[in-house]
Amino acid sequence: MSITITIAGPNAPALAAEVEAFLADVLATRAERLPPPEDQTVQRGDPLAVAALVLSIPSAVAATLDLAARARLAERIDRLLDRVRGTAAPTDSLRLTSGAAPELDLITAKRDAVLDRLEQAPDGTAKDPTKG
Repeated sequence: MSITITIAGPNAPALAAEVEAFLADVLATRAERLPPPEDQTVQRGDPLAVAALVLSIPSAVAATLDLAARARLAERIDRLLDRVRGTAAPTDSLRLTSGAAPELDLITAKRDAVLDRLEQAPDGTAKDPTKG
């Protein structure tokens, strides 16, 4: 997916630097600067479409951050499960319980099952395990 951000005016270089820093920090992506086409005039977009795009950016960033947090948590769970499986003896038992959900055996559990269980609050509602 690509988006185009057109910047014009006397502060364009400074604004471009800010946008590039934001994209690098939040989305871990590098912006590509392109000169405007010389044979075309500047096009003005539909204000409603521009407003809709601007309003959708925060939720897209939030979804990306949630996905990144889930990926970091998944890596931690993988390391935990590897350590548990390397340490556990055949007679050991390690179970995760949460609310009314059935116990989850952490020695044999898959990463996604542990993630899903951690995302469920004791009352059965979803929560974000990366925020405490």
